Amino acid sequence: MKAEIILCVDDDRTVLTALRDLLSRALGKSVLIEIVCSGIEALEFQQEVRSNGEEIALVISDYIMPRMNGDELLVQLHKLTPRTVKVMLTGQSDMAGVKRAINEAALYRFLEKPFNNADLVLTARSALDAYAQTLAMQAQKLELQQVKAHLQSLLAEFGGHLAQPSRNKQ
Repeated sequence: MKAEIILCVDDDRTVLTALRDLLSRALGKSVLIEIVCSGIEALEFQQEVRSNGEEIALVISDYIMPRMNGDELLVQLHKLTPRTVKVMLTGQSDMAGVKRAINEAALYRFLEKPFNNADLVLTARSALDAYAQTLAMQAQKLELQQVKAHLQSLLAEFGGHLAQPSRNKQ
């Protein structure tokens, strides 16, 4: 089983290092934690992951960054990979970007900076659980569609009529 990919995006290297260290200690080898310093780098990394037939499970992004804010990044990522769970970190009291990410990028949660380590780890774990549940539900949906198609073909094969069992009258 491949490790789930967590992408951390922040223009502050100190924050990125803290995120990587914290999540690595808390989540262990079950995840691969990647860090990038901008929304542009995040989109490039997403394309690289996608070209390898993989998907980012969780993105944790800062809100205020040069050239591309976190809300714009998360909206673009959502259009490309809607199953990816998205968390925004913000030190801003202006909630316009958070609201946009909620409405247009299916934001899972936002956390204020400075973040609480325990809260961040709990959020990451629950986000990875949500991602796994989404994958499982999609697999079950596909399986049910296949069963339905098989049953429909059987029904068509018998002319749309099911044989009625004979009842013995006593």
